[in-house]
Amino acid sequence: MIIPIITGATGTGKTALAIELALRHNAEIISADAYQVYRGMDIGTAKPSGEELAAVPHHLIDILDPDQTYSAGDFFEHAEKLIDDIISRGRLPVIAGGTGLYAETLIKGIFSAPERDENFRAALEEEGGKHGFALLHERLKSVDPEFAASVPPSDKTRIIRGLEINALCKMNVREAQRVFHVNPKHKYSVFIITDERERMYARINERVVKMFDAGWADEVKNLLGCGYNENMQSFKAIGYRETAALVKGEADFPSVLASVQQKTRNFAKRQVTWFGHMDGLTKLRAGDDKNSDQLSAFIRDYWT
Repeated sequence: MIIPIITGATGTGKTALAIELALRHNAEIISADAYQVYRGMDIGTAKPSGEELAAVPHHLIDILDPDQTYSAGDFFEHAEKLIDDIISRGRLPVIAGGTGLYAETLIKGIFSAPERDENFRAALEEEGGKHGFALLHERLKSVDPEFAASVPPSDKTRIIRGLEINALCKMNVREAQRVFHVNPKHKYSVFIITDERERMYARINERVVKMFDAGWADEVKNLLGCGYNENMQSFKAIGYRETAALVKGEADFPSVLASVQQKTRNFAKRQVTWFGHMDGLTKLRAGDDKNSDQLSAFIRDYWT
């Protein structure tokens, strides 16, 4: 039994293809998107519409408030449980989303170290704030030079994580990754939707305009009004911090629009690079009517 993963750069039609496939084959969709998990963040994360959500069962969408955190480890744990449940009910799980780390986690497994020590992390955060994270980076060098060499002195998240792993596990990061690695329970086949770069960029530019036309600024205004803010993990989703600046009157619309378009194009480029390093990809052309037929043939081969 091999489970299909539909992925690709932003705006290439992953959602539409996954829904078409699900309707054909009595399937349920598991979202592999890092930000569609957040309630109230609909427009900027390009969530499926209400009609699409009603047409096909979707999972891992709207499961958290914007002040909560979510990780690849959380996704791995949740997705594997969902896959087991969906299969037990005689239905097909389809993974769809553009967060490459999530897709890779399902395929390769996950590093499952002991739970975070929030007090330890808070103390490091405070120390780094007072004395600079370059000092903490030097400390990381002394206990785990190999990992420190891969982490810039400005990357406080990974510096803290490296020091935390060393303190909790009494070993360096590489050794901990080996000892605490959890292998995947299932096998997957990755289908990536590709497109010519210029067409992809033009579609992204148009898509961002449509998001603002659909009320993205009002969406962000509502989030801020509910007490959420730009320092939260959820606001790392492309465009939310820029749109918050627009709502607060700290930036004008033309500059925000141009910035969000540029950052989305850059993100799409990084996605293409990430997926290009994955093994065993089957490439699909964006907008090709034969894509669903190709995926249906795959399902017939591995699910009947």
